[in-house]
Amino acid sequence: MVIKQVTSLSNHCLHLCNDSNIEEIVFSYLIDADVFVTNNIEAWEKKFDEKEIECAIKKPDEIEQNMKIVVDGSSLGNDFEKLEERWKKQEKAICIYNIDKIDPSILKDLVIAHNKMLLSVDKIRMLSDKNLEKEIEELNPEIVENLVKRELKNVVLSMLLTRPMSGTDLVKLLYSKFKVFVSPGMLYPTLHELEKKGLLKYEYKLKNKVYSVHEKEQAELLLKKHVKVNSLLSEFLVSK
Repeated sequence: MVIKQVTSLSNHCLHLCNDSNIEEIVFSYLIDADVFVTNNIEAWEKKFDEKEIECAIKKPDEIEQNMKIVVDGSSLGNDFEKLEERWKKQEKAICIYNIDKIDPSILKDLVIAHNKMLLSVDKIRMLSDKNLEKEIEELNPEIVENLVKRELKNVVLSMLLTRPMSGTDLVKLLYSKFKVFVSPGMLYPTLHELEKKGLLKYEYKLKNKVYSVHEKEQAELLLKKHVKVNSLLSEFLVSK
């Protein structure tokens, strides 16, 4: 259902995935595609043969504007910006990038270059149907991302004061509120650290760890002190 949503919303969509699901994601789009675009033709031909998939595979410079294409974005290298600009005029272009294979610093440019974005990483699946470019410009995403990641312990603690959540729930909420993707590799050590400090506890629900605040008064006091320190610092900076 989500795949149909993506293809119907825009002619130029971004799908972020990782090593665990990229083949599944690619194959799911090929039913409605004329061509699969990649610089790794030999490797993908082998995968297509194994799955008995019949779809033309071409290099980026062989693509015509009237084609509906699915793109192996991770194979584009330094040419991705130039090619993405060209594919804005494509009849239909679904650009799939494996975040385990690309430089994280290009993610902002990728999001800006596309009309819509779908994120499918581990158990997380989110569709953004907003005007991402305007939203990013308004929020100044670099500052927001740096702040969220620097203050991740306090942000997570504050979120868990509202209700118990799993790690997947927290990743979704962080993205929903701040448009910042916090990887499980960053989030779970943070949760473990808060747990060791006695601030969090967890229980298993349907095989998932669900975290909640263990000492509510202590957590609230800690956050109030943190807010007060930041407020004093902000006043100092503004007064200069």
